[in-house]
Amino acid sequence: MRSQAPDLSVLTDRDCLITFAAMALCCDNTVRDHEMGYNQGAGTAYITASGVMRRTGLSRTAAEHALRRLATAGVAESNHDSSGWRTSAATLTTPVSAGTPDQPPRDANHSSP
Repeated sequence: MRSQAPDLSVLTDRDCLITFAAMALCCDNTVRDHEMGYNQGAGTAYITASGVMRRTGLSRTAAEHALRRLATAGVAESNHDSSGWRTSAATLTTPVSAGTPDQPPRDANHSSP
């Protein structure tokens, strides 16, 4: 099990959010097959900084920065040479080990149940 929850607060940054959305769509085999119009077979898909640029309109610098931030936050992982990234399904679905806070701080403006 993971010892630390992913830092989902990175998704409050617009560049990171739209990069993550582009990554999620690109890396999903069913979505990719639908876009291409035929079954490309199984496998692991990665998105490159150029792919993020094409899908989102971000500059190369912004795309690369967002991809690095997503990886650092634990919601994306890079391939062996860090030229492509994919969503980290294990990070987003694996339970956090006991004793690790996985909930954001309670909003002081809301009353307790």
